[in-house]
Amino acid sequence: MKDKLIPILKVVFFIFCLLLIINGQRTVGRWELLTQLIGLSGLLFLLWNYNRKFT
Repeated sequence: MKDKLIPILKVVFFIFCLLLIINGQRTVGRWELLTQLIGLSGLLFLLWNYNRKFT
């Protein structure tokens, strides 16, 4: 069960991070920049988590 749940959660988290980036790009301001940075850090976390098993 855990083997099937983790990839689904990663896909949901990926979509959530993309939505944060897209939503923050629509307008200009400090809070929108913060949401973009949070989304970018989430994507970088997923990339780090993927590459961690290859090092």
